[in-house]
Amino acid sequence: MAELLPAPFADLVTRLHLEPQCQKSLFELPTSNWYLPSPDGPDLSVAFHGKRAGNLAGPAAGPHTQMAQNLLLSYVSGGRILELKTVQVNDRLTIGRPCIDMTNVGYNIEWSQELLVADSLREYVAGAMLIEMFRHNREFSQGRLDGPSGEIIYDISVGYDLTGIRSDKVRGFLNGMRDASGMVEKLRGEIPVDFKDAKELAFPTCLSESITLSTFHGCPVDEIEKICEFLIGEEGFDVIVKMNPPTLGKERLEHLLHDVLGYNELVVNPTAYDSVISFGESVELCDRLTAYAGRHGRRVGFKFSNTLEVLNHRDFFTGDNKVMYLSGPPLHVMTMTLTDEFRRAVGPDVPISFSA
Repeated sequence: MAELLPAPFADLVTRLHLEPQCQKSLFELPTSNWYLPSPDGPDLSVAFHGKRAGNLAGPAAGPHTQMAQNLLLSYVSGGRILELKTVQVNDRLTIGRPCIDMTNVGYNIEWSQELLVADSLREYVAGAMLIEMFRHNREFSQGRLDGPSGEIIYDISVGYDLTGIRSDKVRGFLNGMRDASGMVEKLRGEIPVDFKDAKELAFPTCLSESITLSTFHGCPVDEIEKICEFLIGEEGFDVIVKMNPPTLGKERLEHLLHDVLGYNELVVNPTAYDSVISFGESVELCDRLTAYAGRHGRRVGFKFSNTLEVLNHRDFFTGDNKVMYLSGPPLHVMTMTLTDEFRRAVGPDVPISFSA
């Protein structure tokens, strides 16, 4: 399997400073596409877990959010809430290649980080440092990222079960995200001497105190609740719970998929309905976790939604992959429907994030 190798930090810093001068771009993103909001424009900042972000947009966890330069690109493009690629204890998986099919409807067989946990921590800290260099370089930012529009929030994503999340490896990662001072100083030492101003920046060391929980498709409600209680009560994080499309129920989901949208070639994996949280259970879980988080001075919210398990009906992936995970246009409609139903049921005060 092809290995994903992080680029040397010194190379990334050098490219950040020189490519805009030489090519009018940054990691191939033209300068004309940079998001530099006008100081006279509307205040688009939003509250998220007691902090402010410049706006409500940003990438969800995925292969693209596991590399430092992609985090920088997300920010330069306008993202202000960056959900980092999910980290789990088993970081030595063999992932089939190719693993993503994006012809129109999206399918993938990739469900975990492609880096070691220690490398993931390094990439996230490196990405945050690159963003600070960009923000504070007046040649790039023109001073337009100093106020609320420039504020950024990093949201950790971890999975996939309580045993793995309680492991020393994952807990060490979480501690490293809350206190990244050691990694910051290590990477500071790798900044080339030519970029003295960057080397002297006061980089943030507490990168995140919020987690989006990603669990296996079909994870039972009591397991999800125990994980949330651990992350909130013992680890002291705010938590967003990622929901799954089958919570809509088989009849409603497949009516949308087949009768309304016309994707008759898609067959939902029958086991996707076996252990999924029912809609009623999701509302009850929301009530219990909201109360639990409040007692611990933290916050809880819900994310819509995860991908949808469907049977592999194409020849893009190897034949041993019987199931693939659907995204794109059909997922968007199902997730919008589930989000609307959930919002109506829990009221306006429960935080919701949307990615479909």
